[in-house]
Amino acid sequence: AELVTRGEKVYAANCAACHQPTGKGLPPAFPAHDGSAIVKGPKEGHLALVDKGKPNTAMAAFGAQLSDLDIAAVVAYERNAWSNKLNDAIQPAEVKALRDK
Repeated sequence: AELVTRGEKVYAANCAACHQPTGKGLPPAFPAHDGSAIVKGPKEGHLALVDKGKPNTAMAAFGAQLSDLDIAAVVAYERNAWSNKLNDAIQPAEVKALRDK
């Protein structure tokens, strides 16, 4: 719960302008997070997208800007917010492991 609370703040500061506070996005440029196949899919793919971004799109890489803790928090928030409710726990060590690959 603490990580999700932190993630909500990280989301508001870094993601909400494009993906909207409601998670509904502004398609097609900024896809929805609410009900998204990426958000509801394997967490490794979700973490990698936030960390490394998506080439040739508006999705920036946040790995250089956000700490392992903040990336874990925002991904945990997105996976448990709106209608997603995956009950996923993401640990900063998972982000570090991804970055170390």
